[in-house]
Amino acid sequence: MAVKISAQLTRANREFNGLDRIETELVDQPRGERYAVVRYGVKRVTDEVDEGVEIPTVQIHHIEPVDGMQADRVREILAERYKDRTGKSLEGDPTLFDVVDGDGQRQVPEASADEILAERAERKAAEAEAETEQAARGPVAAPAFSGGGQP
Repeated sequence: MAVKISAQLTRANREFNGLDRIETELVDQPRGERYAVVRYGVKRVTDEVDEGVEIPTVQIHHIEPVDGMQADRVREILAERYKDRTGKSLEGDPTLFDVVDGDGQRQVPEASADEILAERAERKAAEAEAETEQAARGPVAAPAFSGGGQP
């Protein structure tokens, strides 16, 4: 069975279109997934005689975008409902490019203490390896001429 969606919010119910509030953000940052809370109802049910099915069309009556902690809660609810319906898990955490804050700016997460210590250990290991390679090559020979090539 298929369900169609009608999402046009007219002037009469413009106050229920919360996307208007973030219009500039949507234009400035068109990429990335966003989350919202919606209220919808059945607009009509179409009887497709040839196929022998009835196809409902739902209409979105109210939409409010969410961000920050509210987006996290909505994402969790969405994942739970998806798993309940399909038995599948929504894999993967959002990436830097999936999450946009309320100002339309991408936020780079701060490095954890473990990440900082791992970077420091990698840097020290690379320095030690470079010193070992240099010692194995021996001292660097001085150039035969110094002074611009004049004998």
